[in-house]
Amino acid sequence: MALLSGVVLLITSCQKTIDKRFIAVEESTSANTDAQKAKKKIHVSNLEELYSAVNDPENTGTEVVLAPGTYVLNANYPNGGRLELQMDMTLRGQPGNSETVLIDESALPISSYRLSPTITVAPIRIGRGMNSIEWLSVKGGPLAVNPLATIESDLIGTKTNVTISHVYVDCNGSRTGILFRNRLEEHENRLIDAHLENSEIFGAISGVAAGVAMQNRISGSKIKLNMKENYIHGCKIGVFNLNGGLGNSIDNCSLDFTSTADRIENNGCGLDLSAGSGTAIAYSNNGRVTVKMYGTVIKNNGVAQLIPTNGALLSGIYAASAYGAIASNNVLDIGLWGCQVSDNNAPDIYAYGAYSPTAVIAGINNRLDLYLHGLSANASVYAHASIPAEPAGTNVVNVYR
Repeated sequence: MALLSGVVLLITSCQKTIDKRFIAVEESTSANTDAQKAKKKIHVSNLEELYSAVNDPENTGTEVVLAPGTYVLNANYPNGGRLELQMDMTLRGQPGNSETVLIDESALPISSYRLSPTITVAPIRIGRGMNSIEWLSVKGGPLAVNPLATIESDLIGTKTNVTISHVYVDCNGSRTGILFRNRLEEHENRLIDAHLENSEIFGAISGVAAGVAMQNRISGSKIKLNMKENYIHGCKIGVFNLNGGLGNSIDNCSLDFTSTADRIENNGCGLDLSAGSGTAIAYSNNGRVTVKMYGTVIKNNGVAQLIPTNGALLSGIYAASAYGAIASNNVLDIGLWGCQVSDNNAPDIYAYGAYSPTAVIAGINNRLDLYLHGLSANASVYAHASIPAEPAGTNVVNVYR
């Protein structure tokens, strides 16, 4: 009960839990670019002004600066009350004081989260060109609505280069804190180039529930995510990636994920990683995922009250090159340099060449390579080539210390 009380306190606390040492005052990546310095600025101080600035197509390339206060999103405004950033737009709070600007999604009804009866989105959407969200806080939607995410990158532009920096995310009832995904046919072969820096994300406990998620759901799509000095905690899954369709088969999806000095702590599963996730009717083949982590802390995960609902085990890292029923020719390459991976329920890392939760073998020719350098070599590892066993032996897991 003492542990449960601690977890509940962790999840329900809000603005007061911001780690001031962690969210330091410094300029973000986007703020250091010439393009950011040249942006026209629009200052807003209430909800009406915020919606007016964000929804005006004339504000392409604009930096929208929010005065301190709480902005409760309202379904009576355009787009069901969602904030959908214009091309190359930045949404910026107060530098050095992320907690003084709060965008609150909790009053939005279920209709605000749907583009159609089958397409669900987040209330804050980015992805048109070079979009940035900086120096503010976000509270997710209510549990009863079952929101997809608080922020996601599915808007379509000629390019997608997004930065989220110094943002504090209370997931509340949202299934995901920050979601980077290629979802539609329009996203086929699209590259999301994303940066997530100096941010804190906590409390994703609804559904699959991930603090940060990366999803390629259409063939040829790509995500490149650089994370630095973030704190992800109190979630069923801290960081989750998926190459898998929504009833459709996919080929040749890729993910390049780099983590530097992040803290992934006190989650059910710290990281759930795979290169291809198939189903009984749709394959996921030829996926390529590369994960590089430098000085990141992955500890005290495996919280019993935060058991993932997607099959991931309580651990620091749960990794399978292929997961599900039909997934072949996938490669997952994970390298850890100087990472503290400890106290994660035991073992710290589960590593599979292929894993199927049913009696059907996931697929063939799947490989997971796990490299543990320096301090990272102290992590405890359970490795298995294929579950269920694959007679031909083409599914492989290699662990290097």
